[in-house]
Amino acid sequence: MVEHLATTGSTRPVTVIHADRAPADHAHREELKQLVDDLPEATLHRWYETPCECACSPAPNVGTVDLTRIDLPDRLVAYLCGPLPFMRGVRSQLLRRGVPASDIHYEVFGPDLWLGRD
Repeated sequence: MVEHLATTGSTRPVTVIHADRAPADHAHREELKQLVDDLPEATLHRWYETPCECACSPAPNVGTVDLTRIDLPDRLVAYLCGPLPFMRGVRSQLLRRGVPASDIHYEVFGPDLWLGRD
């Protein structure tokens, strides 16, 4: 999604949030940073479970995603992807911040949740 916005020259405000165990586990870390840098109205917020020794700018947050630390734009539309526990946590925070459920979209990474329920 971020790549599409960057390649089409989007000027809309974009807030990218990424959470991972550690910088070494963050797939496409430099690519994501470059894509966000290419978007004039984008900001990147990272959370790593373990403290980061990298010279990242801005410095990553430690722990799990905490949306109270981010200014969210009005009329936010959220697109979540990742493991189910991550998305549940972020979705709950978005709802508490007043984002309507209809404006929160998601794609689950992980085992197929309906498999074996036929």
